[in-house]
Amino acid sequence: MEKKFLKAFADVVREEVARKNKVKINGLGIFKLEHQKQFQKQYENGRVVMMPPKDRIRFISEN
Repeated sequence: MEKKFLKAFADVVREEVARKNKVKINGLGIFKLEHQKQFQKQYENGRVVMMPPKDRIRFISEN
């Protein structure tokens, strides 16, 4: 039962955030979509790679 609930919860949060809606859970926090711009990443060996832009789900707690 717990696994089914967690899967359903994750699916709902993912769908709503994909629609650019914030998901607020009172006493817990907010899930929202955040766009990450393209950036350069440099490895220890000196190699530089351009990382592509992407959208990600961000959680902000209600502390």
